[in-house]
Amino acid sequence: MQSLPSHNRHLNTSSVSPRLFRRLLIMAILGFSAIWAIDFSSGLISPFDASAYPICILAFALMYILNTVTKLNHQSLHFITYFIVAGYLTSSSMWHHSAPNGQFSNAAQWLGLNYVIAYLFLEVKKAAPTTIVVFTVTIIGHFAVLIQQQSFNDTMGVVLNIAIAHIIYIFLLWTVIRLRIKTDKAAARADVLENYAYIDLLTRILNRRGLEKVFTELNLDAEEQKQSYAILVVDIDHFKQVNDIHGHLIGDKVLSHIAAKLSRVIHPNDVLGRWGGEEFIVLTLNRTPQQVITLAENLRAGISLLKIDDIAGITISIGIAYSSEANTNSDVFTLADQRLFAAKQAGRNTIRSHD
Repeated sequence: MQSLPSHNRHLNTSSVSPRLFRRLLIMAILGFSAIWAIDFSSGLISPFDASAYPICILAFALMYILNTVTKLNHQSLHFITYFIVAGYLTSSSMWHHSAPNGQFSNAAQWLGLNYVIAYLFLEVKKAAPTTIVVFTVTIIGHFAVLIQQQSFNDTMGVVLNIAIAHIIYIFLLWTVIRLRIKTDKAAARADVLENYAYIDLLTRILNRRGLEKVFTELNLDAEEQKQSYAILVVDIDHFKQVNDIHGHLIGDKVLSHIAAKLSRVIHPNDVLGRWGGEEFIVLTLNRTPQQVITLAENLRAGISLLKIDDIAGITISIGIAYSSEANTNSDVFTLADQRLFAAKQAGRNTIRSHD
């Protein structure tokens, strides 16, 4: 845990998770099955729907299986599922508008779902051109069907009504999506600013404020979830000499390389941060004292092998304290800091703990 968790927001992706997608597929299967059963039992089912319903149900079932057992791109499955629905709704409306299948049928009233589903299932960057294609096919298809049996004026009246209604659908949905994108972008910027507040920009690890936040969030002092932990205070030996001899730019480079090395050595669940200056903090959870000492030795040995430009022989001193030695993490830190001082007094490049 070397940085604070952030909220992942994908501004150009669908908001439908794999689990929600499966639920929607189940709802589609049940919905189509119910309508099929009702139309069949009432004797109102059309020849088109008698064939289309089972095909759609089987297609939804296949999408469910593919979403569950394969590693196919979920956006591709969303896209295919969308065209199953859009294809059925558009072709059904066109069929019902053709003679002698029930001209001016109310099947067209469902066509608005084509645009709602597009912005629900698809990425925003794909939903916009997709709705334009579906809109174009819908208008041209209905015109081609109606002109065969109606006058030009009657055909244009129906087609224009459909077109106006669908343009309103698309405009309103696009407006909602734009508002959502703006909201997501604002939230993403807030996340970035929050991240900057808790991350040390030089070393790209937690800063002092970030460490304090993580300590608070872990609630280390809570009696009901008391957990074992150790705090390691790590300090670069003679770092002032590096700045004095080589300059602060090289000193910054040394800090960055040491932070990167510490990050590679600790466990992913450990917390690493820069407390200030040349001092770093490692919080490690649920390790035995021997494991903590081993970690500290690995940190010390790893740093001693570093060569940064012409600088070699860099060493660190480490003070260690354990949760069993104090009642609060603040007291544990103070104890670790005292032991760091003892390590410095003992000649540096060494480790001090309770044993």
